[in-house]
Amino acid sequence: MSSGADLFINSSARDGASSATGYWHPHTASIDFCESNYLLSDHIVEPHNVWSSLLGLSLFGVIGIVYGNPTKEWRTFLIYAILLFIGLGSACLHASLHWSFQSSDELPMIYLVICGLYMIVEVDSPRNQPKYPRLPLHLLLLSGINTAIYYTFQHLYIVFLVTFSGLTILALCMHIQIARKLYCEDGDKRRRRNSGVALKFYKWHHVAYVLIASPVWSLDQFGCGYFRPIYDSLPGPLKGMTLHVVWHIAAGLGAHFFVQFLCACRANALGMSCDIRWVLGVIPVVVVEPRGGSGRKKQS
Repeated sequence: MSSGADLFINSSARDGASSATGYWHPHTASIDFCESNYLLSDHIVEPHNVWSSLLGLSLFGVIGIVYGNPTKEWRTFLIYAILLFIGLGSACLHASLHWSFQSSDELPMIYLVICGLYMIVEVDSPRNQPKYPRLPLHLLLLSGINTAIYYTFQHLYIVFLVTFSGLTILALCMHIQIARKLYCEDGDKRRRRNSGVALKFYKWHHVAYVLIASPVWSLDQFGCGYFRPIYDSLPGPLKGMTLHVVWHIAAGLGAHFFVQFLCACRANALGMSCDIRWVLGVIPVVVVEPRGGSGRKKQS
């Protein structure tokens, strides 16, 4: 991999604003981010982006694996395992700006959306009776094609950006269709209640990802030249921290809400009753209630 990075987003890095050298220099990733390189450490390129990757992405993966799989199905475990791995890959990328770690961050992001597409399409299928038995094979083929395209054009960040954005928009459009049906739900009390639980996660997802994460990502990257002096003048351990930290946390939270929305829809399709449980008092997850449950919000 050539070190001639295609710095499609952070043009200010091309202008020498992020020219500090350290352990991982020269960097071979096809993108640099707005956090000033090696500002706090000679061995970690972007320390704030490292810890926020683990806190904002991997932590939600762990919470989902442990608490967020109410129907006990592999699809939910897999998507949260991918989210966990994305956080680890992102942390390694921001620590090194190395091309190999870049792929361990970006490729799982594509796989996560493809897994989400499976959950959407099969959301109302009977347990162990998929509507489209060959769909996993087709999605594996799609993942393979995207992997080949990714490595062919890894030096062009725009190719990944377009691929990921296109798949994400497709998933958003499909899950909006599910939400529209829920708004029109006129079934029994259980189904109406389950729809209410699902729609809470649907709204929270749009707030976290559409209204916060995506605009913040664009603002931080395209406005880097303006914001970087402000970032670098922050006091003490906050020095160099950028809005990319907010992107990590809001994007991870948005992904979690997206999965929990589908979990509530899935539980509803399987004839279960849903409620919301608050992990650590702040992170909501779907739980399946025993028959005759009180409906009271639960905490752990």
